[in-house]
Amino acid sequence: MSIRRVGCTHHLPNARGGHSPAYISLVAAVMVLTSGCAGWKQNTQKTVTDQREDRAADAVRNFENRRDAAQLEAALDRWRQGNTAMAESMLASIVKRRPDNYDARVRLAELLWSRSDAAAEPHLRAVLEAQPNRAEAHHALGLLLDGTGRADEAREHLAKAAELEPENEIYRTTYESLAMR
Repeated sequence: MSIRRVGCTHHLPNARGGHSPAYISLVAAVMVLTSGCAGWKQNTQKTVTDQREDRAADAVRNFENRRDAAQLEAALDRWRQGNTAMAESMLASIVKRRPDNYDARVRLAELLWSRSDAAAEPHLRAVLEAQPNRAEAHHALGLLLDGTGRADEAREHLAKAAELEPENEIYRTTYESLAMR
């Protein structure tokens, strides 16, 4: 008489006395998934509170970016209208609040240099430190350096501006005129 196995047999020991590889893999997977590693679960699952905080932070950043863009545009409008004192105040306020607002820093530097205020230089250097391929900052710094008697360094920045934007006739012409001196 032979014994017939009925039902699932993969969990029974095989002829060598061990379990089948499929059974061992299944048991290992169940152990890993149900091991209760709370730290792993906490690090991979964001709580509802975390998600709310992320959305709130995103909303604040979005608001600040839109506010700064609107204030920058308003400051430039004041400058175009000839109200340089108000424009400077507005630009300085943006830069104080957000030193990484490089558009505002370049415009503030241009406004300061338009009245020969050398306080423009640190703003331009900060912009170029963060954005070394910003042609308009190289051009503005080149003009400032030339105006303060540092023609050799001015040439370097004017050359870089012309190199970065070869289609910009103003950058090219400015560099060429200084190079001829």
